[in-house]
Amino acid sequence: MPNLNPSPAITIRPLSGVDDALHLQSVHAQIWGIVPEDIVPIHVIVTLAANGGMVLGAYDPAGPAESGGMVGFVLGWLGTTRTGAVKHVSHIAGVLPAWRGRDIGLSLKLAQRNFVLAQRLTTHVTWTYDPLQRVNGAFNIHRLGAVCTTYKVNVYGTMTDELNKGMPSDRFQVDWHLESERVIHAVTQGRVPSAWDLSRLHRLLRDPAHAPALTPDGSPIAVPLPASVSALQRDDRDLLLAWRLYLRTAMQQAFAAGYAVVDCADLGEGQGWHYILIYNPQSRI
Repeated sequence: MPNLNPSPAITIRPLSGVDDALHLQSVHAQIWGIVPEDIVPIHVIVTLAANGGMVLGAYDPAGPAESGGMVGFVLGWLGTTRTGAVKHVSHIAGVLPAWRGRDIGLSLKLAQRNFVLAQRLTTHVTWTYDPLQRVNGAFNIHRLGAVCTTYKVNVYGTMTDELNKGMPSDRFQVDWHLESERVIHAVTQGRVPSAWDLSRLHRLLRDPAHAPALTPDGSPIAVPLPASVSALQRDDRDLLLAWRLYLRTAMQQAFAAGYAVVDCADLGEGQGWHYILIYNPQSRI
């Protein structure tokens, strides 16, 4: 198991009390640039922390004074699947921009894994993320070993934060099976095992102006991603929306046909980043 602390200066600990809740609110607002009514309320943070919920903060002695040195956090609670099985719902995780690139997000997720396993109530964790965000896709799928078979359309309504204002809030819901061979390999070896034969991949065209039409035949599928969502957010919101609808159509078709997302990888040779999907993967992940 990797060291949970990304550097000697960074510590991760559970939060408790109003002061910790205020610090989390400060970090939450700084990361997403959200309006005050969308910040997690203090009473929710305190209640979660005191009643079996998971609220973990990452601290740096050089962190912002207004957040008490907190530079990142992860927050979640127990829930149930559609069949009534217990799972852990990971709701929010983030790291301040100036502290990214130091494996703090990874350490928070590994600390979350330890927290859930120590509760001994479930080994299944779910969370959602924007599938257009390639960095998050690579982290969640390739680095942590989560998989995805669920596409949620506009799950939170039209977004209002500075990063995503005006966009439909489509999300992947990923499944992180903490004691699966796949996840154990990912968290101990640094990534999921992957060696994709490019000649066998059914690669969708990188053309968001035209809706993809899948003809699933059991072969692995590669679905392209935009090179830079941040550039599209800044320069071309119409093209960003086209990518949203393109990915929505492709993934809904693939999931309905029995595929699962099992990797997010750069295929090389100038082909760019793609999600990799395989058919009926339960026996292989």
